[in-house]
Amino acid sequence: MVLTLTIFMYIVFFIFQFLYIFVPLFTVQGGRFKQKKKKELGISILIPAFNEETVLKNCIRAILHVDYKNYETFIINDGSTDKTMDLLHGLLDLQIIKKEKANKLEHKEVKKVYQSKRYPTIFVIDKVNGGKADSLNAGIEFATFENIITLDADSTLDVNSLQVINSVFHDEKVIAAGGMVHIGQAFQGDYTNPNPDLKIQNLLKFQFVQYLANFYLYKTTQSKFNALAIISGAFGVFRKSALFEVNGYRITVGEDMDITMRIQRLVKTKYKDKKILFIPEAVCYTEGPETMRDLFKQRIRWQKAFIDCIVIYGRSLPMKFNLSLTIFLLIDALLLGTITAFIIPMIPFIILFTESGLYLALTLFCMSFSLAIFQGIAVFIINDRLGYKLIGFDRIRLSLFIPFEIVTYRLLGILFNVLGTLGYFINKDSWNKVQRVGNNYQTYSNELFSNNDKDGQKVV
Repeated sequence: MVLTLTIFMYIVFFIFQFLYIFVPLFTVQGGRFKQKKKKELGISILIPAFNEETVLKNCIRAILHVDYKNYETFIINDGSTDKTMDLLHGLLDLQIIKKEKANKLEHKEVKKVYQSKRYPTIFVIDKVNGGKADSLNAGIEFATFENIITLDADSTLDVNSLQVINSVFHDEKVIAAGGMVHIGQAFQGDYTNPNPDLKIQNLLKFQFVQYLANFYLYKTTQSKFNALAIISGAFGVFRKSALFEVNGYRITVGEDMDITMRIQRLVKTKYKDKKILFIPEAVCYTEGPETMRDLFKQRIRWQKAFIDCIVIYGRSLPMKFNLSLTIFLLIDALLLGTITAFIIPMIPFIILFTESGLYLALTLFCMSFSLAIFQGIAVFIINDRLGYKLIGFDRIRLSLFIPFEIVTYRLLGILFNVLGTLGYFINKDSWNKVQRVGNNYQTYSNELFSNNDKDGQKVV
């Protein structure tokens, strides 16, 4: 009985993994969006910031370099206790302004709203601490434009990202979309031409590979089946009207998955012609955790967010969400991703007490290992198509690293899923902030702000 169940689970697992390989290979092609749209839609960029003095400079610098005109940026200072506001005053030369708000979403008190004298498209909302979701709600309230980008403070936009979003959102059926997130430490070069550079520690290399697979393979496939359950908080795009309709962000451990689920429910129940997409050509670079401790904190929080959404939306999945989303979420993510994480540690004991267990375990391991290698090859191919081709020693480095990563770092996912699930039921609201060191700057040139010195202070 146990062996039959194990074989059945592996068959289901292989079906999903084959989809994650072949759907992207047959659907993702390079060369889209080379032709810019003549009309630039208005875009409001929201950046929640709590104690982000080490990374905000890079984030702002990238925004100032984007190839786009019709946009505004709101940095929402969520009651920071470090020198975040001092940094913003020094970089931006802020002045207090009065700005109209929509008065549709609740959020903590806004103390002051500023506008940059130096860069008039940049605004700062200084508010009482309320968390990331609360900060995003405040930003939505003041945003001028219908198209809202949510961006983490440790993320930096690619120079062409807004042009790509503009092309996609000319289609009025698109209600929300997620962009591609790269590990910033894995890139070097001028901001106009970032190139992969994998002379980095293995922990960052693991995250680089994992992000490529999770976005290029998993999100592409889920998007094709209208089953995207999470638009990454690092880089997402939403219609403001939809955010108002779902009452903005909910204060929770995983606000990005929660808002995606509620918009998916809105599409299913009210706007059946609308679409939620993944756009691999719209790129940002984020700072990956550089220590195992910080990676652990990040992944535990991600798993808590997933369990939170299962608890809240699980019962309504078949009725208020589309069938494909229900299948991917309950079977692939919950059953194969979380429940089996508790079962896998028991496999050695099953092998000991089962006559054919060892042979079966070796067979399934070889098949799983081969499948993982094929996924790595698929990632290489898609990465090349989208213009991030690895060359020379970097290609060799990654080719040698992937087999090692499969049998080492990748196994950490089991631990993260188990501890994150248990942690949710023990203390779901605990939040361990990942330490940022400001190393997501390689992708951009050393030129900072005009008329500023390297520390962001105005040069007279």
